Amino acid sequence: MTAAATATQLNTNDSTLPAMLAVNENILSTIHSVGLPWWATIVTSTLLLRSSLTLPIAIYQQRSLGRMVQLAPMVQSWQKTLNANILQEAKEKGWTHKEYDAELQKQYKKKVNHIYAENGCARWKVMLLPYIQIPLFISMSLTLRHLSAYPLPWFGKTAELPALGLAEEGLGWVTDLTATDPTMIVPVLIGAGNLINVELNAFYAKGQMTTKQKAWTNAFRLLSIAFIPIAAQAPMAIGLYWVTSAWYSVAQNIAFKVPRIRSALKMPPLVMKK
Repeated sequence: MTAAATATQLNTNDSTLPAMLAVNENILSTIHSVGLPWWATIVTSTLLLRSSLTLPIAIYQQRSLGRMVQLAPMVQSWQKTLNANILQEAKEKGWTHKEYDAELQKQYKKKVNHIYAENGCARWKVMLLPYIQIPLFISMSLTLRHLSAYPLPWFGKTAELPALGLAEEGLGWVTDLTATDPTMIVPVLIGAGNLINVELNAFYAKGQMTTKQKAWTNAFRLLSIAFIPIAAQAPMAIGLYWVTSAWYSVAQNIAFKVPRIRSALKMPPLVMKK
């Protein structure tokens, strides 16, 4: 079966789809055209997209964080120098403590950003991963919702019928990927995978998190649990994507904590505070 034939059999109105969703649909239809059932198509496409898009960025992020750690002594030295210089300037100009503190923070931030940029670990590069991973997650979820003939937010119903075979080419206890999981196994696995990721990050950041970071960690814990009833209402096509993505993250998270793997990927060694 050719990719063109598969695309025709999807029986969807591609002209109404946003570009990103249309691209995702083409990827899915191409993988499905090699003869894989839909459940394997969804799992394979998830692994390919995560490995080609988010994994390289995650590795780069870890390397950049390592360079930041190595630059910490230089940053601390500059902080002392700036503190002394700006304190002297504040005395000469009669600044209040609030004015002095504002100027110190401004100059410190500017200098730190300059040091990081000069050494190839600019802050925006370290924060790049969520800007790739979140749009990918949302767009793939919406694409699978469209293929399941569910209405899309703001676009309404973009397909009259599910993609051909989606209702028959499931796996195990759910052969219909347009239906929800009556056993709740997949929704629970999704919530468990997300929660394990949160706990792994919290464990390795133990003793180093700020109050704000602790609050975010607790929020993500609640979100992981809240995701279970949300996943219970989603068709299995989406659930299969979510569970594969969640446990891919678990495997990646664990792998990134193994010293030999970190060394092979040129990541800095882990430093844990007791």
